[in-house]
Amino acid sequence: MAGASKYLDPKLLSKLQNMELVARCAVQGFFSGLHPSPFHGFSAEYSEHRQYEPGDELRFLDWKVFGRTNKLYIKQFHQDTNVPVYILLDASKSMTFRGEATYDKLDYGRYLTAALTSLMLGQGDSVGLTVFSDRIVTRISPQGRRTHLYAILTALERIKGAGQTRLAEVLHTFAETASRRGIVILISDLLDDANDLASGLAHLKYLQHDVILFHTLDHHEITLDYQGLIQFEDLETNERLRSYPESLQATYRANVQAFLDGIEKSTGRKEIDYWLMDTAQPLDRAFLAYLAKRRRLM
Repeated sequence: MAGASKYLDPKLLSKLQNMELVARCAVQGFFSGLHPSPFHGFSAEYSEHRQYEPGDELRFLDWKVFGRTNKLYIKQFHQDTNVPVYILLDASKSMTFRGEATYDKLDYGRYLTAALTSLMLGQGDSVGLTVFSDRIVTRISPQGRRTHLYAILTALERIKGAGQTRLAEVLHTFAETASRRGIVILISDLLDDANDLASGLAHLKYLQHDVILFHTLDHHEITLDYQGLIQFEDLETNERLRSYPESLQATYRANVQAFLDGIEKSTGRKEIDYWLMDTAQPLDRAFLAYLAKRRRLM
């Protein structure tokens, strides 16, 4: 992966200034050095089980069935190329925050969306895009044609961060209007009320969507790694605060960790895939770490 990382460092992706190049380079990076089919089971459903036989891949063992029966069974997958993939990208004003980087959370989310769209279309899925802040601002219905990539990339290039985050309203609206059950990939900084987030995610799970949550945060939002007198400004409310961050770091980091732990526990109870995306990480490293986690849980 060493060679691929040069493509997927967001600092370099931000210089491409063309979402088609971003998608192409990201796909090259995701696949470089991997098994030819690393996403088997990512957008596939399993239809039945069979008893484990020596030589079967252990990653397809159903541990939940084992816990109930004390017997080993393998999940048998069928690839449903008509399962729609819905990518929901947060474009609220808070997503435009960047610490000391040359890119912001929204750029990171756009690069991830471009890569996922190209990957999914390449393996035969239909992909749609919903861009939102306090409401849905752009909605592109899922299609499976390869030319559909350009419609989504064009929309990504036109995004400008604005508005406040209103996850509950957006997720409920999306859930009520999505025509078919599918895979919902939410990319957001989740800077909203935790109960509102839980309510929206519960609605998606009630409708039996497979939900994947990429929690996108700037590295400085996680660490508060600043020195000296700093003026902080809330990008959505314009509230300002002057402080010396060193005196707040220990308490701040403890609160952030509690916030992250709470989201992870809540999503875990709902069987939602959750992954923290630190914008300081190259996309390949962050995404492949997520895939390794998903495979372990399959």
